[in-house]
Amino acid sequence: MSEFYKELKLIRQDQEIDLEEIHNRTKINLNYLQAIEDGKFDLLPNTYMRLFIRAYATEIGANPDEAISNLEIYLGQKTDKPARKKKESSPPKETNQSPEEVDESVQAHSRSPKIVRSDMVKGITLVGILLFAIYIIRVINAEESAKAPLEYPHEFLDKKSISEQVLQNNFDVLAESVQMIEEESPYTLKLATAERVWYRSTIDTLASNENVLPSGDNRLYEFSQSIDILFEHTIGLNLYLNGIKLNSFDSSSNPVRISLSAVDKTVTIQHFIPKS
Repeated sequence: MSEFYKELKLIRQDQEIDLEEIHNRTKINLNYLQAIEDGKFDLLPNTYMRLFIRAYATEIGANPDEAISNLEIYLGQKTDKPARKKKESSPPKETNQSPEEVDESVQAHSRSPKIVRSDMVKGITLVGILLFAIYIIRVINAEESAKAPLEYPHEFLDKKSISEQVLQNNFDVLAESVQMIEEESPYTLKLATAERVWYRSTIDTLASNENVLPSGDNRLYEFSQSIDILFEHTIGLNLYLNGIKLNSFDSSSNPVRISLSAVDKTVTIQHFIPKS
């Protein structure tokens, strides 16, 4: 179990998969991939360690959950410290108290069964309240996480990020179309793609976020006012507004911007082409 990373390496070699191939697909640094196979997990960024292990295991056809479990066991074995020796109990100190004085002292410090039961009930009640509060917090966090789109670390982002400055300097608007939205609020926009695609999204008045949608994956966004998305391309891309497919944009290998306004109830689509 402590050398699980060697088993992962053997699986990769049996599958005849090169580290370079895994690097090209996941964008994980080759040095990090080599560190995984050497068991040098201290060289990995702690924030992304488990995500890198999961991605590596998935690429070689291993069980990612089992790999993460083995990693936790391995890290636990390295950090475990030997148990401290139990301090030998010292012999009871001699006392000059008479038996009568000792008996009175014991009675003074003893508590009645009624008080003990009362304290136990209070303690159990406090523990129950604490466990219920933890449960409520976990439910709330799970609901918030389900609404939020999955964000990929920078190590996984393509090198095709398109800033507004790059878009203005290197591309011209080929065509622009506007159509009305017939669906009613609340609005949800689903992205589904057959090809890996980079995109930048701006929802309502929030800051822009860059992301990558892997091939065969999908994302769901909710918005109340507007949503603006710039795609690197729209090959194999499908958009669904409140479950209805948008057919107003063509497949393009060049950037495409799609803006939906709940205020104006319009969809604006811009197709770009490289400047000549």
